Amino acid sequence: MTIVMSALVILNLAIVLWWLARADIFRKFHVVPPHTGKSQWTSPAGDNPSHSQPVVVDRIGGTGISRVAHRQAHGVAARLRGLPRSRTNALAETSLPDSNVEDMMELLPLPAVMLGEQGFIARANAQTATLLGYTPNELPGKHFRLLIPEANGIAHDVPAVSSQNPARGNHGASPSREQWARRSDGKDIRVDLSFETLRVNGRNMTLAFIVDRTDRYELNRNRQDLMHLSRVSTMGQLTASLAHELNQPLTAILSNVQAAQRFMARDPVDLDEVREILDDVVKDDHRASEVIRRIRTVVKKGDVDIAPLDLACVIRDAVFLLRSNAILRGVRVTLDIDSALQPVRGDKVQLQQVLLNLLLNALDAMDASPPADREVKVTLKSDGHDRVRIAVRDNGHGLSADRLDRIFKPFFTSKPQGLGLGLSICKSIIDTHHGRLWAENNVDRGATFYVTLPAGTLAEQDTLRYQP
Repeated sequence: MTIVMSALVILNLAIVLWWLARADIFRKFHVVPPHTGKSQWTSPAGDNPSHSQPVVVDRIGGTGISRVAHRQAHGVAARLRGLPRSRTNALAETSLPDSNVEDMMELLPLPAVMLGEQGFIARANAQTATLLGYTPNELPGKHFRLLIPEANGIAHDVPAVSSQNPARGNHGASPSREQWARRSDGKDIRVDLSFETLRVNGRNMTLAFIVDRTDRYELNRNRQDLMHLSRVSTMGQLTASLAHELNQPLTAILSNVQAAQRFMARDPVDLDEVREILDDVVKDDHRASEVIRRIRTVVKKGDVDIAPLDLACVIRDAVFLLRSNAILRGVRVTLDIDSALQPVRGDKVQLQQVLLNLLLNALDAMDASPPADREVKVTLKSDGHDRVRIAVRDNGHGLSADRLDRIFKPFFTSKPQGLGLGLSICKSIIDTHHGRLWAENNVDRGATFYVTLPAGTLAEQDTLRYQP
């Protein structure tokens, strides 16, 4: 979005320069058409002789805009950034002649396409052609759907609003949105798309900015794959306990069905007893289904889903999945949860992944502790200033000073079979949620891992900046 805003500043700047030039404020200088690949700026006849010699400068990008003008433009841009939005909008409402539009578009630092009110391409700068594999002359006259296949629901948004009031238009930038763009060779690439409207020769036109996000998209996809593999690995560690968790309701279902068969063989049949048995079967079936649902929630692979969350439910779901594992290890898990906390905004699967990892680490830390001392305590409290804090405390052996400094670094592990990615991924998830994850040794024994997350109003503000 920063690149797009820079482009909008330059666009408005170009409009300002053209407007000032039309007002004859820059009358001392005019561009002499170049003959040898150079632009010459001279003063008009009758002006101070000291300015009569041409100043020869290199051309920039074939646009005929001199480096001197470019430096002057950046000087004005610094002042233009301080103008109120209403001032820049008023400048954008100035109707530009076609002759100035092409030079302005080539000055923009990113791919840009000028669209008519029906979504057809009027102009495209060289950067657009390079990014999408066309020549600039191929694109005018084509529909924007050629470049953005989903343009039916997008490209018309701004022009449609503009056409409702042709005299005023819909000036200003639209929010950036992520879309697929199609190259001339048929390959789809991920881009950020945003629009700016302006008037050209009295007509409402739309300038579409296209920012290549292929590298960011691939990075995010690889990151999601890594987190998914980490979740699958975590659930792999719980295979025995989850099998036990499923075996209990399945065994109960089998026993109840066998009992029902015996009751059905009697004469007369005790229907009340059979109904009670069937109710138990339904309850056990729901219990088994709930285990499977929670497992699927953790291991599923999908896009990030940011939504309001009750952290108490996230914690209870994680503890539910670890319940049998804790029983088999002889560990007591206690919860101290403030149910009156404001919700956070985040991805439920990712935050549950963090809780599962911290809880498993706490269970592992107490394998060598006496059975009577094996306890994990999970607390959820307000941290003040629209933030909540989760604490996972164990009574294990604690963390040495060197481990405390390195536990969140990738590939650092103290476990013989560990990869050293669990806590690193957890920290990445919490950072993405605008929170903080850290660990401290307890005063008596063991260690506590803390997570703070924005909640309430602060969470809503932070979500606006969230980029998985």
